[in-house]
Amino acid sequence: MTTSLSSSSSKADQPDVAPPVVDRAAFEAALAEQVAREKEVTRLNDRVSAARRRLPMVEVEDYAFDGPDGPVRLTELFDGHYLLLVQNVMFGPDWEEGCPSCTWAVDTLPARMERLEEEGIAFAMISQAPVEKLERWRTRRGWSHTWVSSGGTTYHHDWGWNREDEDGQPYQLPGYSYYLLRDGVPYLTYATTARGTEATLPVAHIMDRTAYGRQQDWEDSPQGWPQYPTYG
Repeated sequence: MTTSLSSSSSKADQPDVAPPVVDRAAFEAALAEQVAREKEVTRLNDRVSAARRRLPMVEVEDYAFDGPDGPVRLTELFDGHYLLLVQNVMFGPDWEEGCPSCTWAVDTLPARMERLEEEGIAFAMISQAPVEKLERWRTRRGWSHTWVSSGGTTYHHDWGWNREDEDGQPYQLPGYSYYLLRDGVPYLTYATTARGTEATLPVAHIMDRTAYGRQQDWEDSPQGWPQYPTYG
């Protein structure tokens, strides 16, 4: 059984529990077993990535989004590149702040985003909220990324970023869309949501490899390990 902690607790506070202490030989034997399991995951991931590179693509409307300086076409988000990564940030039209988990994801993007540009990849964010709200949140967070509003388009509904639950209540999904620009036409080549977004979250992977993992309430951790509400 793990230990659920209140929001008043902090991950910055060292837990009372810790892994068992063993000698060097025992540690290296246990680590070797773990590395062998992780190599299996790496090989599987290579096969999954190979299949991803063989996906077809679908043409996408050249939507006219709202930017801080006026309309911005989807094709303009490529900014001279042929590949585009879009982060679909949850920010409803009537919200005053961006989604906490999406905000965390943006905060943990690479410090030098020009590394993406060197690989021919542009980056932009799309949300439904009016661009004025996006600009206020961007300023508050200190972001410099391209961020446009889809509020005047059907983009979020067309591509499933807005959905309804079993009771007909609307909700949004976070995620990433990957596009290819070919002969001036934008194509969607891949998209992922839910935990599929973790591939672009380096901080999450760093936490996974610490002694306590992410310390989130869904994790399978040893008895007494600290756990906090995932979206607390």
